Amino acid sequence: MMTTISTPRIRTATPETSGLGDVLARAFQEDPVFTWWIPDADRRRATLPPFFDLFVETFLVHDLVYVDADTTGTVVWGPPSNPLGIEDEEAFGVRMEEIVAETDLPRVIEIVTTLAEHHPSDPHYYLQWAAVLPEHQGRGIGSVLLAPVLQRCDREGVPAYTEATSLHNCRLYERHGFAFISEIAPADGPPLYRMWREPTAHSRSSR
Repeated sequence: MMTTISTPRIRTATPETSGLGDVLARAFQEDPVFTWWIPDADRRRATLPPFFDLFVETFLVHDLVYVDADTTGTVVWGPPSNPLGIEDEEAFGVRMEEIVAETDLPRVIEIVTTLAEHHPSDPHYYLQWAAVLPEHQGRGIGSVLLAPVLQRCDREGVPAYTEATSLHNCRLYERHGFAFISEIAPADGPPLYRMWREPTAHSRSSR
């Protein structure tokens, strides 16, 4: 008997959408960058949900946060007009300091500084976060979540950019047209992989 696998249904997140910080936190709990940033597993488990809630709340104004119907995955994008997505950097920094333990703050500042120093200046859509709950990975949810903005990139002729936190994620992004640019890392920290995606001419010509 043939088994039919349905395509996950996705939607744009709103301020009423709950659980996205938890999805991101669970997906990144054992990520090499985050385990370097917050070595203690219990402290990391406590810090990541409010950390990601702050990002989701900040980026929602751009209408580029997507979630699947079962809240098993989410993607968070910044627009070409403001790829880093943060309108009020001072307020964002204050809230970050309230969330992150003092002992972990220097490492997150080092990561943020490293990323900012290597961020492209050309207009682009910025994939800030992409995550699927560990038990739901490998089912194509991530690909479906990425599709709306990547299709938009192609229609508008605008590139996309992201930093992968592992080689596994690099391979995922490469399947969606991203190409490796360079490897960067905070001092004594794990590598991040800068990825750039040019829009496809086919999608632009078919408008």
